[in-house]
Amino acid sequence: MFTWRHIVWLVICAVIIFISVRVYCKKRPNLNSVLTIAIVIAFACEIVKIITNTKLVPSQSGELMFPYITLNHLPLHFCAIQVFLILAARFTKNDKFKENLLAFMAPTCVIGAVFAILLPSIYTAPNSVREAFTSPSSYRFFVYHSMLIAIGLIIICSNNVKWSMKHFRNTTLVVYLFGFTSIYLNSLLASPTYIDGKLVSVDFAPNFFFTNQTPIGIKLTQTWQWQLYLAILAVLIPLLLYLFHLPLVLRQKRESNNL
Repeated sequence: MFTWRHIVWLVICAVIIFISVRVYCKKRPNLNSVLTIAIVIAFACEIVKIITNTKLVPSQSGELMFPYITLNHLPLHFCAIQVFLILAARFTKNDKFKENLLAFMAPTCVIGAVFAILLPSIYTAPNSVREAFTSPSSYRFFVYHSMLIAIGLIIICSNNVKWSMKHFRNTTLVVYLFGFTSIYLNSLLASPTYIDGKLVSVDFAPNFFFTNQTPIGIKLTQTWQWQLYLAILAVLIPLLLYLFHLPLVLRQKRESNNL
């Protein structure tokens, strides 16, 4: 994290985002066209993820080999589920639903992807030049998250959402719901070990929505530490969302008053 290789990728991401938003603001294409491009990019990134992360694993007998992608690569991370939201926003015919969906996507795409780019979790050897600049996973990760930030900013620039504090409330509640659900999901997809009916260890557990472990490598070894971590998330999430929505709501009020 924040090695010179990471900084190079940050610069590349900033350029991609700047050019994407600049072109949109200059050309002003229909938002559906932009969402279509985003869908193509998203599915291309998913294909790259599947190809690069699927491994042939032997059966217990060793007689058969099965293609397998580990559970942490399922599209259930916060940024990954944006693919389904982009699809819904692109093809829905319900204008009210689309506005609410776009109002949810804008802050979550921008805030979630910014944190993902600043705290990348894709490297096993972060100081490796080969992994940073020749691995398809690096390009997939940074291009995809750059696209999400660009989409979020383009939604704001498109004026397809009449911003109000109800959007802040609804987005906060949905993010809380996703986070709460992820606690069950992470346990459901974990690999526990029982001896004589007693849980003795967990060999693997995904970390969807980062509700299991911190994204910055701080190890949680006590239950109260995990509870404190969740409390911090519970405070940080609405704070960031409020700071994101406030200037948009104020701008919307000024524009309404000038009509």
